Amino acid sequence: MLEILDNIAPGIFSRHTLLYGVEVKFYSHRIKLTRHLESDIGNLFVVGDGAGITRGLIQASISGIVAGKEIASRLKAL
Repeated sequence: MLEILDNIAPGIFSRHTLLYGVEVKFYSHRIKLTRHLESDIGNLFVVGDGAGITRGLIQASISGIVAGKEIASRLKAL
């Protein structure tokens, strides 16, 4: 596909081309989480749009930070 697309947009078929996967958002699907984004399964944290709690890059990024801080604090306590 990239070879053919290169005829329309020259340069797209290059070793420097970065491809992203399909984005699927489940806004209506909400997982039960703690305030630290931990699921009912202990030590399983769910972040980003897949958790149904964010709706954009910034919010998804922050959810990773929230979970990461909790994980770090738990590791520190060991």
